[in-house]
Amino acid sequence: MTEIILFGGTTEGRVLCGLLAKKGIETLICVATEYGEALLPAFDTVRVHAGRLDEAGMEDLLEAEKPRFVIDATHPYATEVSDNICAACKKTGIKFLRLLRRTQASVDCVTFPGMDELILWVNERRGRVFSTLGIKEAGALTAVKDYKERVWLRILPDAAGLSACLAAGFPAKHIICMQGPFSKELNAAMFRGAGADILLTKESGTAGGYLEKLEAAGECGMTAAVLSRPREEDGLTLDVLIKLMEEGAV
Repeated sequence: MTEIILFGGTTEGRVLCGLLAKKGIETLICVATEYGEALLPAFDTVRVHAGRLDEAGMEDLLEAEKPRFVIDATHPYATEVSDNICAACKKTGIKFLRLLRRTQASVDCVTFPGMDELILWVNERRGRVFSTLGIKEAGALTAVKDYKERVWLRILPDAAGLSACLAAGFPAKHIICMQGPFSKELNAAMFRGAGADILLTKESGTAGGYLEKLEAAGECGMTAAVLSRPREEDGLTLDVLIKLMEEGAV
């Protein structure tokens, strides 16, 4: 029987996976892609489910595994996934814990509540654009004027994601496939290499190297445009959850 189901191929998810394995807790970690699975070390007490699940699929998984509780360590911008996990837990009567990524102050940047507003702002300006928004938002960036010439993408080294970006018309020479987070120096080198004037990013917190991106953009004389988090959430930070686990409180 699985004791804990952990959703999330995030940095925090991998940290929790290692902690649960160290404690010998039977865990099933769910990640969206085979790439996310490849980032996980092999542990005797950890199984991996790779592949996206809708709410019904999550319910079936919870009914089959019957864990003591579920931890949602998905990305703060993956709101639909989090909603489905929460709903599946309520329907199956299984305890749900949401892991929160700490927010960080956004300084020397402009913020936008959604992609439509961000793209409208970009289209009012000239210059090259360096996007660290990720694969999910790449399709929306085709609405940027002259996007094939102006927009550079930095995405995870995932074959399906790369294929989708190429199919959307982004030239291969404008796509950087790398796993972060990155130092300020490496960010700056990439921004300069692209000759970028505008940085597009998310408020991804410490785990996502958010401040390093903003600092590098400032050093390079770029304007940073931030896509705000979709909403405020209730939950536990990684430090608090680890402390509770070590004390045996969860």
